[in-house]
Amino acid sequence: MTVLRRVSIGIPTINRSSLALRAIRSALAQTYSDVELIVSDDASTDDTVERIQEIRDPRLVLVQQKQRLGLVGNFDFCLRHATGEFFLLLGDDDVLLPNAIERLVQPFLVGNTQTSAGAVGVAWCPCRIANATNSQFWTTESGPELEPVSSLLAALFAGNRGPRLTSILLRTQDAIAVGGYESKYGDLCDIGNWGRAALLHPYAVCIPEPLVQYTNHQGSTTSQSAVQQWQQWARIVHQDLLISARATQDANAVRQLTAAKRNFISGITLTILIQTIGKPGWIRNALREALRSPGAFFTPYMFRRFLKDGRKVLTVRRHAKLHPQAPASLASSDASPVEKVS
Repeated sequence: MTVLRRVSIGIPTINRSSLALRAIRSALAQTYSDVELIVSDDASTDDTVERIQEIRDPRLVLVQQKQRLGLVGNFDFCLRHATGEFFLLLGDDDVLLPNAIERLVQPFLVGNTQTSAGAVGVAWCPCRIANATNSQFWTTESGPELEPVSSLLAALFAGNRGPRLTSILLRTQDAIAVGGYESKYGDLCDIGNWGRAALLHPYAVCIPEPLVQYTNHQGSTTSQSAVQQWQQWARIVHQDLLISARATQDANAVRQLTAAKRNFISGITLTILIQTIGKPGWIRNALREALRSPGAFFTPYMFRRFLKDGRKVLTVRRHAKLHPQAPASLASSDASPVEKVS
């Protein structure tokens, strides 16, 4: 008989009362019984706190921040106040399917047919991508049941794996041991944390079914300086992932991550630019960026992702035109904007 061990679910939120309630209810409806919810409200000015306070459940801990922590600070607050052995950060606009935690925690409890539980650094699953009104668009890429963590990261940077912030389960102490969510990574603090935490162990386990509904928002136009900022964050994340890989003395992991850098930078560049597709001046903006950073722009990966994900963004925008009553943009989330497009 498997002994249950607590899973902490952190929900950072701000000014999203209806969607936050949906996320909270999905977490409380889990088939895995030993969960706690840490909801950190980042000084909302709407009725978020009042509506959450109406939920009576001893597993729910609501903290009302008096001053804004910002995206990184709110993420980190949830992590450092978790009491569970395992941790999942749930976007306040996302939804866990009822058996999500039960399926994701299983590899940490009993391992799988190929390795022991102690060798597992991260468990993840693909996600159903939908909008805020539950219209589903596509499902992100799955992966092998078991692979080295470095292989997962390299394949993610190449656009061949589909974990998202909300579909990743870690050991809480691993996430804290690597420094939690750090401001030096900016809005890429999620991959900066879970990537390095996972590298403390050899393997990543994929549960090959979508256990999470992940909300895709239309992004706002991003300036050239913002693209440069995202690229700089990506370089810092990659540098620290390499340091973590070298610490494992796994030469293959170091080679994989070294080779993946260009894909990572290109992916970040495209993720920001692709938000502007279909908007006035988007072609001019893309050409300007291509001239500024040709090494990131003119790559096989860039063209492949542009064709694949460009169609996805147009699908979302066409749906928004057909359903104008649906929320067009919910940009005040404490979830990473890059996650919400990629």
